[in-house]
Amino acid sequence: CKCLACEEVLGGVEVFGFNLMFKTSIGPGTQRTGYLRPETAQGMFVDFARLLRFYRDKLPFGAVQIGKSYRNEISPRQGMIRLREFTQAEAEIFVHPDEKNRHPRFQRYANYSMPLLTFVQQQKCEDAVTMTMQEAVTQDVIANQYLAYYVALTHEMLVSIGIKPERLRFRQHLPDERAHYATDCWDAEIKSDRFGWVETVGLADRTNYDLNAHAEASGTPMTVFIQYAEPRKVPRRRIVPNMGVLGKQYRDKAKKIFAALAESIPEKNGVDVDVDGEIIHIPPDLYEVKDEIVDIRGEDIVPHVVEPSYGIDRMCYAVLEQAYDEDEADGEKRTVMRFSPKVAPVQVAVFPLMTRDGLDTIADTITKSLHKKGLLAEYDDSGAIGRRYRRQDEIGTPFAVTVDYDTKENNTVTLRDRDSMKQVRIAIDKLPETLAALVEGDAKFAELK
Repeated sequence: CKCLACEEVLGGVEVFGFNLMFKTSIGPGTQRTGYLRPETAQGMFVDFARLLRFYRDKLPFGAVQIGKSYRNEISPRQGMIRLREFTQAEAEIFVHPDEKNRHPRFQRYANYSMPLLTFVQQQKCEDAVTMTMQEAVTQDVIANQYLAYYVALTHEMLVSIGIKPERLRFRQHLPDERAHYATDCWDAEIKSDRFGWVETVGLADRTNYDLNAHAEASGTPMTVFIQYAEPRKVPRRRIVPNMGVLGKQYRDKAKKIFAALAESIPEKNGVDVDVDGEIIHIPPDLYEVKDEIVDIRGEDIVPHVVEPSYGIDRMCYAVLEQAYDEDEADGEKRTVMRFSPKVAPVQVAVFPLMTRDGLDTIADTITKSLHKKGLLAEYDDSGAIGRRYRRQDEIGTPFAVTVDYDTKENNTVTLRDRDSMKQVRIAIDKLPETLAALVEGDAKFAELK
């Protein structure tokens, strides 16, 4: 047996087909066979007609789904990187094939600049090139505005959750690795200390491949009617059957012949029509050919699909790996998770210096006010204050509020930053608003006074 790629002989190796989908039996017995889904995408294609109706038959529109997928990996390994059961988040964006370069919000990212490792750079063993999304589309580096929009959106999102820009790249699929259904495909790859560059997000222009495949298998058209701004006059040649003669001659088959003739193209010597598998020749004296001008008000098109697909487990692993750090504080080793405040499991810790003299009551009230602001706040009064700081550093809490005896005098608290370990005094009434701005990135701790 020869390798299809390099044509080398595979000596003594048995070659056999292997299905990456998990096969199972549905219900009692083994009469009905089912498969666990290898991706979440196909469920959204199956629901295309319902989604189209929900969006009032207008393009573009999209759907998002998050859930478990299953693949019968031959050799799962590398911890959370390659699993047989994993979590996916996918979006399917349905768009008119002629409007993929007219994204309504493209200007949001037109000047967004980021490094792109194109297939040309890969073939030349060159580094990624930095360009804006407008440049990438104009120079045909990225296939269209829709795909470029989601490439930039994904880059922005990954950086916002704590992925370091210097350890993030977007690599274009080489022509010989691109999926058969895609015209262009990009992977967001994150540099791991243990595993090197890891594919984490895939973004593809899937064209109309999936909808056509489902339509063919189900016999149900998966199209959208696009109405023209003005009716278009189009010449049309049609067959007008001689119903009286056809009805007498073919009787019970006449209606089906009429329908078949309406869809047929007239030939010089007559028309052959298929009626229930039987080919019937209709001579030209049994019908009339008419040329006419008709108004066409629209057309049915099969939408194209742009798909961002996110590997949630790999994203979580990358965030954890890049957040982990060790440094020294007060002569002692400190373990700290430097989570982005947006994704930290606890965003603010609130400590009473003592659990007496009303300090604990004030701290509890502050915690509740932060909850009302939508912040993930945790009250903690266990142990020495230094130990509480270290405990919160280890779980990645970016900010800590300490209620002390000065609080009772001037209604201020101490606000501590996890990364710099610096502290400032801040008024209690300004605390929720200030912390919300810090978490969202609208303010910087170093600028607080």
